[in-house]
Amino acid sequence: MDYAKGGKTHVSLISATLLSATCMIGSGWLFSAQLTANYAGNWAFAAWILAALLVLMVGLCLARVVAYYPVRGALAQSSALSHNSIFGMPFAFANWFGTLMVVATEAQATTQYLSSAIGSTVLIDDHTLTLWGKVLALSILAVYLIINFYGIQLLAKINNVITILKIFTPTFAITVLLIVVFSGDSGTSNFSVDSNQEFGFGSAFSAIIGAGLIYSFNGFQISVAFASEVRNPKRNIPLAVTFSIAIMTLVYLALQYAFMAAVPNELLVKNGGWQGINFDSPLLDLATILGLHFLGMVLLADSVISPSASGFTYLGASSRILFAMASVGQMPRWLAVLDPIHNLSRRSILTNWIIAAIVLANADSWAALMVIVTGYHIVGYMAAPISMGALEPDSRYFGVVVFVLLGVLMITITPSSLLLVCASLTFLICIYATLHISSIGLKKLAVLVLPFIVYLWLLYFVPYTWLIMVLSAVFYLLISSRWFVRFCKIYNEG
Repeated sequence: MDYAKGGKTHVSLISATLLSATCMIGSGWLFSAQLTANYAGNWAFAAWILAALLVLMVGLCLARVVAYYPVRGALAQSSALSHNSIFGMPFAFANWFGTLMVVATEAQATTQYLSSAIGSTVLIDDHTLTLWGKVLALSILAVYLIINFYGIQLLAKINNVITILKIFTPTFAITVLLIVVFSGDSGTSNFSVDSNQEFGFGSAFSAIIGAGLIYSFNGFQISVAFASEVRNPKRNIPLAVTFSIAIMTLVYLALQYAFMAAVPNELLVKNGGWQGINFDSPLLDLATILGLHFLGMVLLADSVISPSASGFTYLGASSRILFAMASVGQMPRWLAVLDPIHNLSRRSILTNWIIAAIVLANADSWAALMVIVTGYHIVGYMAAPISMGALEPDSRYFGVVVFVLLGVLMITITPSSLLLVCASLTFLICIYATLHISSIGLKKLAVLVLPFIVYLWLLYFVPYTWLIMVLSAVFYLLISSRWFVRFCKIYNEG
């Protein structure tokens, strides 16, 4: 079967790399340097490297799946293809909903930055969007919709131009801050303050989620979501994933050093170390303190461009994920109808836009959404090693390492956020079960879906590292085994 069938492919390796890189320069980079320093001190650099290695491992797993099935929304659809659509429901729901929530998060971030720029409470009051703020945010969402309605070619062209601007801004900010650092007399004093002794490897690992590093790196999967529209996906998808992660790791490490070195040493000491540094707009506030007003203007402009570019790209990606889910029966089939001219599902795009608008209308702040969104991403990532192990049994040794790391990472999420992730996914699956129980059967639903739901809730109720490592390894080896995969195929709905 030709899984890429359904339209022409237009996206080159460069465009695929830039699509992923663009979404790794959204709203996250504007906050992550400070948050990572808060969490890990000098270990912040280790945190970035650990996060990069983790997402690269997930990306390589996913690239192997795409080699077999170069389909739209591959991350959401992978477990449905390797096992069956019922087994793949939790991962598909998590990946789709997590990606979709980013659209609302980025629109909200743009609105918050604009509010800071105009310096009034018209858009934001007491850290919450006002009525006018929500109107503006929804208007920004409408722009995302228009861009996506005209297909991948328009999206890629706009994205290529914006990516150049988005990569320029962090590079410019890093360069300016380093010039200030090396032209002054602070040297490396910020890296030798006594409070740095409080941090260690555990701090770096906790920062991967808590400081928004997974959120910042999540754009690596965007090129995978467009797999059916990328030229030579077997070659270009793994290259696009690797190149985009490598580029952004260098950018983030340089940004982390520039930020930590540029903070005035007396301010750092006065606040008791990195945990006491709490700027509302980290890079902008630092530029203001250092008297770098031109840099501040550039950062303000980028704070609008970066989230907006990520937002319209994520709307396109989430729509392709929804299309993929509909294609295998996890969502209504009418969502999988392609527009013959632009080779996309406008029904999926519009459905996602409406849901994003509802989420945005009920959200309070960017920070409140970030950790929850990351939880969905981690659950979605779990499908990659599972599907790879099912398709290539010899790769299960690598897959089990990736899956165990993801399981351990999940228990670093705050209990309240993890509870919301577990409860919402369970709720979505219950709705699906209610709608399809007559056609699928209760036994089939319980056997194929319940094991992962139980595993997910154990992460919440038994948050002990070594126990979770053993539990995750056993669970992975079970559900990626040949007999379980055959069992899923036998119970396949169709």
